[in-house]
Amino acid sequence: MRERRGFDFSDISPVCLIRSLLRGLWMIAAAALTAAMLASLAVGYFHHPEYRASMTYVVTTKRSALYPGTSITAAKEVGSILSELLDNDILLNRIREHSERLSGFEGVITAEVVGGSNFIVLNATASAPEDAFLSLKALNAIFPSLGDFLSSNSVVQLIRNPTVSASPVNRIDTAGITRPAAFGGAALTALVICLISVRRETIQTRDGAHRLLDAPILGVIRHEKKNRTLKDRIHRTVRGLQVFSPTTGFAYTEQINALCAEIEREAAENGRKIFLIAGVGENEGKSTLAGNIAAALAMRGGKTAIVDADLRKPSLHLFFDRRYNASLPLNRFLTQPFSEENLRRCIRLHERLGLYMLLPTESDPRSTELISGETMTQLLTKLRSLDYVILDSPPMGICPDAEALAELADASLLVVRQDYTPACDINDAADVLRGANAAFLGCVLNGMRDIDDYLSGGYTYKKKYGGYGYGTRAKN
Repeated sequence: MRERRGFDFSDISPVCLIRSLLRGLWMIAAAALTAAMLASLAVGYFHHPEYRASMTYVVTTKRSALYPGTSITAAKEVGSILSELLDNDILLNRIREHSERLSGFEGVITAEVVGGSNFIVLNATASAPEDAFLSLKALNAIFPSLGDFLSSNSVVQLIRNPTVSASPVNRIDTAGITRPAAFGGAALTALVICLISVRRETIQTRDGAHRLLDAPILGVIRHEKKNRTLKDRIHRTVRGLQVFSPTTGFAYTEQINALCAEIEREAAENGRKIFLIAGVGENEGKSTLAGNIAAALAMRGGKTAIVDADLRKPSLHLFFDRRYNASLPLNRFLTQPFSEENLRRCIRLHERLGLYMLLPTESDPRSTELISGETMTQLLTKLRSLDYVILDSPPMGICPDAEALAELADASLLVVRQDYTPACDINDAADVLRGANAAFLGCVLNGMRDIDDYLSGGYTYKKKYGGYGYGTRAKN
């Protein structure tokens, strides 16, 4: 097993991180809701609301008419005595005895002299507004019996009956707690998603491909939008990208032609004719790339055949708009001994492209057996009379068919989709292809996007001709 390579910012594409976040948007939303709910539950569990009732007394003295300041002094004295009685639970115990409702009263009653006056405000704080209110009512009822504790020269009169607050006096802003909690949960989940995306070590940038892959980069295919026609968008029809379709972008066509130029060079310099298009996993764009390379080679004048050797999940008959109507599809052709007659019944010419097609039309569970059979070997030997033969294969990470095909082909290339397969799996597949009979040409980076594609709103002239760097076998 290969060692993990150190982290490098050039390996990371902002587009891939954004796509990862969009794919994980439901997790981010769920984390935000969960964090908000937990914060709300925590507030309800740890926060105990308190209600406050208050009443006001005025303190006067018998000599207040002659000495006005004596009432203020008396109020301070009475307030101090009340505070001391309340601190020693003397009054609280009598309040608890006043009624059955108050027998378990655990609230707090305080006495406070209004500064610079002879008013005393008594505040009762309890977990229930009824308890706070009734405790002051009880205190007012027993107040006349407190004469022994107060100065005989002081007169204490109630001037404001007990009132209680309608809402808790210690109310907290629940929304002010749940909103930051929701944001924190969402941010933490987004960070985890980004870290997972980075730790997967998928191929996100070309620089990352050079650093992470033990294989040359044969070409780069940038992302091209599908459903370009109004009809396709209305009917939500998903069509594969076709170089022979007028709606396919010029830049995409040029990139396919660049790969074709590499294949033509291999054929001219090394006499290679059978080229295997392989991939590690499903949905890497391998079949679309194989179909477009074959179509482009045919349109460039080469006698070309496309063989869909992905018998487990054939798709090229759909790629070519179901124009393959042979009486003996490839999967059934391979179950019989090779013969010229069977070959004529299997092969069909795409009249518009001048491309020979040998395609299965349905899945066959005997895929590995048929690919490894003598009929396949004889078929490829016969097709060597053409200029080029393009083989589409099943994913290497699912079945060994591609390995068997690599022994029959002359050259192979590996399709790598952006931010899809871990680099370690790609390197393992490259080692398998490198050890086969076919010469391993390198990797094709497929569906590549960067942030400039979004900022510029599409391909620029520079991107069409100078941004790909295809056709060069760069070394890691």
